[in-house]
Amino acid sequence: MHPLPKLTSSAFFAFCCLFAVANQSAIAASGTKVAAKSPLPKEVSSGRPMTTTELRRLYSGKTWLWESGGGYMDPSGRFDAVSGLNRAQATMTNGKWRTGSKGRMCFQGTWKTRSGSSRSETCFTHYVWGDVIYQRREPNGVWYAFKRSPIGETDEFTKIVDGNRVAALLRPQQASSDRKRK
Repeated sequence: MHPLPKLTSSAFFAFCCLFAVANQSAIAASGTKVAAKSPLPKEVSSGRPMTTTELRRLYSGKTWLWESGGGYMDPSGRFDAVSGLNRAQATMTNGKWRTGSKGRMCFQGTWKTRSGSSRSETCFTHYVWGDVIYQRREPNGVWYAFKRSPIGETDEFTKIVDGNRVAALLRPQQASSDRKRK
């Protein structure tokens, strides 16, 4: 068995920043800032964690659109994602996603680039208080209003769309990767 090549430091850094950027852009857009040192802000501590059923209803069969790509959560538990629309610098994965207790939704996979691959897991916690869903990236993300009622134009939830919007983005990347292997 051949060892997997390592990601270049710039590619790995870009991957790690992807989810932090998505989280921070949602915070800035929502105008809701809560200190990261506060484990449960008042709105969240007064609420309750989302159930696994609620989380599956929220994400299953949908794509979470990112600035340059997105992640699709297939109802079977498969997770397909691509980040970066430039073929030379794109990262992609075919992994898994799951919901868990205490409002957690996680996706994991081995992210591949032209220069290597790296395994990663990203988790988010969701709480409901009234008509608002709060979210934060684990382990130390900042809580923000993910989905309000009525839904605001800047809510991160507006980037959760029906269907697989990633498949078309993955095909050219996979074809490029397949050609390089031959």
